[in-house]
Amino acid sequence: MSDDNFKAKDISRKPPAPPDPNQKFWDMADTFIQLANENSKGAAAGQVCASMMYASARFGAFVASGDAPSEATFKDQIEGAVAYFRTEYEKMLRENFRDYAENFQSYHPEKK
Repeated sequence: MSDDNFKAKDISRKPPAPPDPNQKFWDMADTFIQLANENSKGAAAGQVCASMMYASARFGAFVASGDAPSEATFKDQIEGAVAYFRTEYEKMLRENFRDYAENFQSYHPEKK
């Protein structure tokens, strides 16, 4: 064997990737999805979806009311908060629909 063909491996250590600052977000989302999947075993998927949307709306109202310094301020900020939540939900919804459209066969291999 000739040394002419020898290729040394790069054995230097690469620095660890910085932690994902959004990891907790993704972990919580995975937990909610896992719970929805479990609930889908005993209920229609549409009912589970509607229940999750209701829970999200309820929790969003709770968070927005808790952030308001007073009842009057909360009432004044409702329309802005609703617009914010609607816009953010639509972004997430469209991104997930795009993902499913691009990866339909891998998510649903049983459908040809």
